[in-house]
Amino acid sequence: MRASVTGLGASLLGVFTNPVSGVIKLMAMSWLLLELFESVPHCWFLVFAAAFILALIWLYVGSFVRLGYLDFNLSMLDQRKPADGVLFGSSTIWWNAVRLRLKVLVRTILGSILFLIPGIMIGYSYAMAPFLLEERKNMSVEEAMQLSREKMKGHRWEFFCLRVSFIGWKILGFLTLGIGFLWINPYCSLSETVFFNEYSGRAEAMYDRS
Repeated sequence: MRASVTGLGASLLGVFTNPVSGVIKLMAMSWLLLELFESVPHCWFLVFAAAFILALIWLYVGSFVRLGYLDFNLSMLDQRKPADGVLFGSSTIWWNAVRLRLKVLVRTILGSILFLIPGIMIGYSYAMAPFLLEERKNMSVEEAMQLSREKMKGHRWEFFCLRVSFIGWKILGFLTLGIGFLWINPYCSLSETVFFNEYSGRAEAMYDRS
């Protein structure tokens, strides 16, 4: 139950929202609000303001809540009690969380402009950066990104295959008008947490594997 509630909270705060899905969500919500309140004076302005505020929440709050949610997933793997505050446990490094999200986004977009595949590979190179930033709160954004690039060398194809394996679940989520994502997104996120735990060397260090 706690995992489901935590996943729902993370979803509402934009943890699973990327730029593409975020734009789609905001457009859909704006269209719905315009249809429902078209007779309200200044409806366009109110909808624009609401969409702008929600986008800021997803960018600002969602950035550090994302780190808290990753730690929640790691706590399930470690079989330990989640950190105090659960989703908001990383609020003290909110600025680094926002910077990391923006820097990865910009580099991925620039890579995609040059050619699609390099953009995808750049994004995958930084897949471990949020985990590293969460676990080592004194680490800088640049250090987390650099270390992620090093640890993802030789593992980007595995990460690509992992994400491709979720396509069927994603389609199911759309067919249920988004309701299925309440369970699908946490499942995908936990799977990526397992990937980090194994391929980063964390599992060997944490569980004293010989």
